[in-house]
Amino acid sequence: MTSTDNPDSPISPAERFTLSAARYRQVAIVALALIGIIVVTGAAVRLTGSGLGCEDWPNCSNGELVEFGNPNQTIEQLNRLFTGLVSVAVIAAVLGSLRRRPYRRDLVWWSAGLVAGVIGQIVLGGITVLVDLHPAAVGGHFVLSMLLVSDATVLVWKASHDPGPTRPRVSRANLNLSRIAVATAALLMITGPLVTGSGPHAGDAKSPRFDLLIPDVARVHSINMWIFLIVTVVLLLRLGRAQTSADILRRGYYLLLVIVIQGGIGYTQYELGIPAGLVLAHIAGATLLVGTVLWFHLGLSGVQATDSTPL
Repeated sequence: MTSTDNPDSPISPAERFTLSAARYRQVAIVALALIGIIVVTGAAVRLTGSGLGCEDWPNCSNGELVEFGNPNQTIEQLNRLFTGLVSVAVIAAVLGSLRRRPYRRDLVWWSAGLVAGVIGQIVLGGITVLVDLHPAAVGGHFVLSMLLVSDATVLVWKASHDPGPTRPRVSRANLNLSRIAVATAALLMITGPLVTGSGPHAGDAKSPRFDLLIPDVARVHSINMWIFLIVTVVLLLRLGRAQTSADILRRGYYLLLVIVIQGGIGYTQYELGIPAGLVLAHIAGATLLVGTVLWFHLGLSGVQATDSTPL
C-alpha cells in the first residue's frame, strides 16, 4: 500500500509537489497566452520606436525599476514585464511537465521546445542589434515567435487530450487539404515579414530595408492569403457534405472568421498607407491565425480507441 492509499500515511515532498492533468493544462494555457501577448507587445515596441524608452536595465531610468513617465517608457516597461512573465511561464511549463501525474514524455519534449525557442529569441535579439535591425533579423524574430506560438498550441492540445496513437476523424483527402492549409498559413508568416521589411516599419528610420517594391511583395502576400482562404473554404464545404462532427466544423468556421478578419485588416492597412496601429492589429491577427489553424488541424485526428476506451 502506498501513502496515497492510506490517508494517514505521511506525504513525501516528491508526492506533495505534483500537478494533476487539469492543473498542468492550465499552466500550458497561461504559457500560450503570454507568448501570444509578448508577440504583440514586442511589435508595439518596434512600431512606436520605444526600444530606448528606458535608458537602463533592469531599471528604467533614474534608478527606478518601474517608471511610466511617457508613452515610450510605458510600452517598453510593459514589454519587459511580459518578457519576465513569459520566462516564468515557460519554466513552469517545463517543471510542471516533469511533476505532472501521470507523467508524459511527450509533454516534456514540447515544453522543452518552448525553452529552446526563448533561448533562440535571446540569441537572435543580440544578432538583430549587431546587424542594425536588418529586416531579415527582425523578420526572423517574428518567424521564431510564430514557431513558439505553434509549439505552445500543440502543448495545450496534447495536455488537453489523452495520450496514445491517433487516427484521422476525416477522410485522407480532407486531412491532406488541411495540411495544405497549414502549409499556406506557414508561408504567410514568411511573405508577411517580406512586406514589413520593405516598408516603413522594418525598423527605425536608419535601418536597412529589403530592396523590394512594396506593391510587388504585398501582391505576393495577398495571393498567398487568397490561396489559404480558398483551400480552407473548399475543405469546410467538403467536411460539411461529409457530415463531419460538429466540434470540427465549429473550429473550422472560427478559423474562417479569423482568416476573413485578418485579410480585411491587411487590405485596409495597405489602402491607408500602412499605419502603425493597423500593422499591430495585423500582427496580433497573425498570432491568432497560427494558433487557430493548428488547433483546427490537430482536431482532425483523435486518439485511437482501445479495448479499454469506449468508442
